[in-house]
Amino acid sequence: MKNSLLLTALIVALSFVSCKKDNANPAIPNTPRTDVPASLQGTWMNGNFSLIDYWSQDPEEYLGNGIELAFAFKFNADGTYEQYFTGKTVIGTVVTYHQSVTKGTVEINETTKAIITHPNSSHYKRTENGTTKEDRDMNMDELEDDSYTYETGTELNGTKALYMTLEDTDEPLKFLKQ
Repeated sequence: MKNSLLLTALIVALSFVSCKKDNANPAIPNTPRTDVPASLQGTWMNGNFSLIDYWSQDPEEYLGNGIELAFAFKFNADGTYEQYFTGKTVIGTVVTYHQSVTKGTVEINETTKAIITHPNSSHYKRTENGTTKEDRDMNMDELEDDSYTYETGTELNGTKALYMTLEDTDEPLKFLKQ
C-alpha cells in the first residue's frame, strides 16, 4: 500500500513537471492564409525621406530630415508574414519616432494579384527626443486586415521589386527584395 501511494505521488509530480507551458513559439491563430508563392517569399523593403533638414538653434545639433519612413514585409512560405514600420518626424525641436512590428497570416491570389494581410499581434513604440512615451502590445480591436494589389518587376539595377498598392490609394509603393 505504501509503495502504491508513493508511486502515485511520483506519477502526479512527474506529470506537473512534464506539462511545462512553452511560450517561446506561440501558435498563430487560425486566420485565413495561403501558401506564399516562391517569387514573393522573403523580405521586401521600402523607404523614403524628405529633402528638408532640421538643425536646433544651436547649429551644432543636427535633428535630422523632416520626415523619414520605412516599411518592410517578410512573407513566409507557410502563409505567415511580418510587417515592420518606422517613421520619424521633426517638428520644431521635437524628434518623434513611431515603430511597430506586426505578425499574422497572409492570403495571396496570384490570378487577381491580390494580397490580404490578417494581423494577429502588433507591438508599437513611440519616442520623443529619445524618451519612450508609449511602448505596448496593440489591442486586437486596433488591428485591421489590409488589402493590396501587386505587380512584380525588376529595377534597372537588377533588383527584384514588388509594387504594392494599398486599397483605396492610387500609387503603388515600391518594395525591393533584400
